[in-house]
Amino acid sequence: MRGWRSLKVLKKEKTVLERDVSALRLSVAAQYEDGFNFALEQVTLVFPDLDDARLGEVDAMNQIV
Repeated sequence: MRGWRSLKVLKKEKTVLERDVSALRLSVAAQYEDGFNFALEQVTLVFPDLDDARLGEVDAMNQIV
């Protein structure tokens, strides 16, 4: 039947799409981390007397309450 794709073709497309999703997730995570590091650099420029060791403990996944 026209319009129907074989299971083999669909599985191949699924594999390609899953790889694309994985690559995009990594890209988003890297951009998030870069943005966080940029913000942290800005804080150290505005507040140069902050404890560098303490700032080094902070990362993008820590929740500050």
